Amino acid sequence: MDYDKYRMSKTEVLKYTAIYIGAALLISYAFYDSLYASAVFIPAAILYFKHVKEELKRARWERLIRQFKDMIDGVSTAMQAGYSAENAFRESYRDMLKLYGNESLIVSELESFFAKLDTGVALELILKDFAMRAGMEDITDFAEIFTIAKRNGGDMSDIIKNTVRIMKEKEETEKEIQVILSGRKFEQKIMCIIPFGIILYLKMSGGSFIAGLYHNAVGVTVMTVCLAVMAAAYYLSRRYINIKV
Repeated sequence: MDYDKYRMSKTEVLKYTAIYIGAALLISYAFYDSLYASAVFIPAAILYFKHVKEELKRARWERLIRQFKDMIDGVSTAMQAGYSAENAFRESYRDMLKLYGNESLIVSELESFFAKLDTGVALELILKDFAMRAGMEDITDFAEIFTIAKRNGGDMSDIIKNTVRIMKEKEETEKEIQVILSGRKFEQKIMCIIPFGIILYLKMSGGSFIAGLYHNAVGVTVMTVCLAVMAAAYYLSRRYINIKV
């Protein structure tokens, strides 16, 4: 699997299509007082699905790295118990199978590992291929460290143990950052919803108050500018709160 690409399932396509149609109808009603105006948002569906794919891909990366770290932790424990590197991965596979199930990303990868091992492919080459497909710094670093240690005859058990420790420290730092940002993320969601809520409230409670903004060139222009500003604010806020360690 190439983790840099994401292919949406039929269920996901239907789900996000329904969400987009609902959002387009709501925006059309709130900003233009016409459900037919939602047709204008059809071209924007391309950008929407591109954004959705990026979010789904990011979520898959997060699942993969979390499962990978647990797998490496199991490998470290098995090697400290005296298993060879190859057998340590097999021992860790049993733990991952119980922890995440046979449909998980890491279990599928480990099964691919073993299939290649059985054909004589070196473990370090398998890890390098995995790192290349995953495109993640932690996995790439581990594959390089593992390769250097195995070629130079280093203490594999101690090296992997230290690597796991460093990865856990980085994970703790990421968690601390996410805790700090959680409040900001909630505020960002609220600020994106409030403008729609205000407009819908004004329309439902006293439509005549904002009637001048509908069905005329000036009103449509004003509403379009407002919508563009809100979209830009949402985009920038998303960029600011997505911090990587």
